[in-house]
Amino acid sequence: MKPNTLVPEGFQHIDFEPEHNGKAGMPYLSHYAYATFTGDIKAMHQREGFDSDAMYDVTRNMMLGQNVLIPYPDKYWTAEVFLHGYTKPSTAYLFSADLTTGLR
Repeated sequence: MKPNTLVPEGFQHIDFEPEHNGKAGMPYLSHYAYATFTGDIKAMHQREGFDSDAMYDVTRNMMLGQNVLIPYPDKYWTAEVFLHGYTKPSTAYLFSADLTTGLR
C-alpha cells in the first residue's frame, strides 16, 4: 500500500521502517529473514520441545547462527506465511531482523 492509504475496515496496519528509531514498539523494522519449508506439515508445526514451533525455532536458530541480530524485545515481530491460502497450513516464516548495528 502507498503511504497514507486508508486501511479497509476489518484489517490492521503495522508501520515499518528500515532504521531503528531507538524506541520500543511501532514503527517496526522492515528487515526480516524469510524461510520456506517443505516436507511433513505436522513436523513443521510441532510445538512439543520447541519455544514456539519447529518453523519458528529453525528460522530463529539459522538467523542467530549467521550472526543476524533479532531486535528482541523492542522491535521484534514474526509472521507465518500462507503461500497457498489461509485454508492450507503455513509453510513459510518471516522473522524480524536488525541490520542497523551500532545504533544502541
